[in-house]
Amino acid sequence: MRYRILYIEDELILGQLVTEALQKRNYDVLQITNGFDALKAYRDFAPHLCLLDVMLPGKDGFDVARQLRALDSRVPIIFLTAKVQVDDVVTGFATGGNDYIRKPFSIDELLARINTWLSEKHGEAAPQDQETYKAGAYTFIPAQQVLTTPHETISLTHKECVVLGILFNHRNKIVSRDYLQQKVWGVDTIYNSRTLDVYINRLRKHFAQGQNRILTLKGVGYKFITE
Repeated sequence: MRYRILYIEDELILGQLVTEALQKRNYDVLQITNGFDALKAYRDFAPHLCLLDVMLPGKDGFDVARQLRALDSRVPIIFLTAKVQVDDVVTGFATGGNDYIRKPFSIDELLARINTWLSEKHGEAAPQDQETYKAGAYTFIPAQQVLTTPHETISLTHKECVVLGILFNHRNKIVSRDYLQQKVWGVDTIYNSRTLDVYINRLRKHFAQGQNRILTLKGVGYKFITE
């Protein structure tokens, strides 16, 4: 399946670079350069995901997000913007954004977040508490909050279960840090970022005896490699 991405960006050089990078990864991309054409483009193109700048000619990205969200309550919207004040970030989420990437950004980070959000909406279902997940000699049972390793059964905290469930759901794929924080806590803060590091380190130690690994991709996120 080729995913369609609506990209609204008025910086022509940046827009061209991002569009070409996405097309090389087999995404179909429609780029427009102003907020006025956003709704028509959305209706005509029917994208699976929207990339949205904030500072646009005529109609800013926050207004565009509100209008897009009124048309579709589920399409992922990722802001790409130089507006990085806390109030701007809060407004971005309040208007319907799912993610907020600060300029300048790396293409690898953008691709990781796009992949995560497309998997969330169009990929496999989120883990259900009654399910059991296996990876080699490891068994994860969310309902009991336990992880069985080759040598022991480990009791997990609720938050550790949520983090591990997300990693299992996206195993062998990149999951961005911001996505994990938003799914676990609903907000991105320095405190939550440090707490996430603690949980990741704990979970990584649990998998130290097997072939499963939790990789840290600096500046991007994590990848849970399973057998």
